[in-house]
Parts: sequence; C-alpha cells; structure tokens
Amino acid sequence: MKNLMPILLVLAFVSCQKEVFNPQQTSEFSIHSSANGADYTIKVALPQHYDPETNQYATIYVLDGDENFNFVAENSEKISTEYSTTNVLVVSIGYGNDRTVDYTPTSATEGKGQAEKFMQFIQDELIPKMETDYGVDTARESRIILGHSFGGLLAAYAFTNFNTVFGGYLMLSPSLWYDNEILLRYEQENRDINNNHHQLVYLGLGELEKGGRMLAPFEAFYHRLAFNYPGIKLGRHLEPHLDHVGSKNPNILEGLHFYFENR
Repeated sequence: MKNLMPILLVLAFVSCQKEVFNPQQTSEFSIHSSANGADYTIKVALPQHYDPETNQYATIYVLDGDENFNFVAENSEKISTEYSTTNVLVVSIGYGNDRTVDYTPTSATEGKGQAEKFMQFIQDELIPKMETDYGVDTARESRIILGHSFGGLLAAYAFTNFNTVFGGYLMLSPSLWYDNEILLRYEQENRDINNNHHQLVYLGLGELEKGGRMLAPFEAFYHRLAFNYPGIKLGRHLEPHLDHVGSKNPNILEGLHFYFENR
C-alpha cells in the first residue's frame, strides 16, 4: 500500500520504546494547512495488530488532542475489546491556532470564528492524508469527531454545516450558547439537507451545568435531532454530580461506549 513503509518503520521504532499506551502504538506527523496557514501536530493511536492491508479502520478525530488523546486512545482499546469489535484509529488534532479561533463558527466576544477554515483543513487535507498513509475506511459513516466545550461546539458545527464529512459525533458539554445560540440557527437552515443522512450522535453534559447557560441550548439541540432526523442513532446523558470540567472524562467514556455499541 502506498506510503505504508513509513508506518512500518514507526511500528518497528515504537516496539523498542516504552509506549504511551499498552498495547497500542502511536505515530506522529506535522501538517501545514493551506486552508488557514496553521501547522498542526497529529498523533495517531494504532490499534493492536494494526494491518491496513486486511482491515479498513474507522477513525475518531479528537479535538483538544493535547489534553484528550491519551484518554480516548487508551479507552477505545479497552471498550472495543469489551464489545468484541474492531478498534479504531484515534487521531489527535493538536493546536495550530488557538481553540477560540479554530473551534468557533463566527466572530464574537469569545472567539474569532475560523471554524469553516478549520473544517476545510480537516476535510480537504487531514482526512485525505489519513486515507492515503494509514489505509483508513473512506466511508463517511466510519469517521467520528469528538470534542468537549468549544470542541463540542465545533463538533456541532461539523454536524450542521459539514455533515458529509463525519457520520458520528460525540459532543461533550458543547458550548451551544455561543453567539446567541447560532448553532440552533444553522441546524434549522441545513436540516433539509442533513436529515436524510444516517447519523450517530451522543450529547453529554455535567449535571451541575444545569444552572447556567449550557443546558437550555443543549436540550433544544437534542430535541431537534430527536424529532427531525429519522436516520439518527441518538444518545443523551447528564453525568451526575459533576460540572463542566469534571464531567469531561466520564462523558468521553459514555460516548465511547455509545459509539462502539451502536456503530
């Protein structure tokens, strides 16, 4: 397979090193985006017995990868084993621009609104590289995006405005309040285009987030998906007794369980 040799060299190298994950192995590369001019460090957790010649792997693209990659990769291995299903390649997207630039859909007080260019980078540059160099499955349904907070906002934006890119969405404490809940407007504007697609969506929140600006748009988004998307597999969870930060890892686990059970 084209460009397989660099991967095999990586595997040979990491087999002699102390691995970040056991039994997973990792690969790393940098990519310059022509869409927004930023440079991104990408880490890839390779499944145990990774063999792109005989398997086409699904991929989970992890936002805020510097913080979330290890946890997602480690638990994807565990949970896929628990469900006796093929594991995924976990793709960590490091910071090229600040997350308030890349993850926000419009320019507002809290962000610079460059999500469209960031999604163009993922769609036109990162995903094709993963398909060429790592032999991953090219089907939309095999690609999942995972994000928390502003990362969850970006995942919701991918759903509403770039729905042909991903078939699965794990949105954890998504900041749907952003810019007067503009994602709710995007959902309505693009509903007729998107609601004929098959979707897998998990929405997670911390129970202690109910008292602020998080819950109302979260519930509104959930109900819109439940009532207007006939092809959707939809999950919703409020993590008991935990806040915005504390609920992140428990909801990652819930989201991964939801994905591997329903893929």
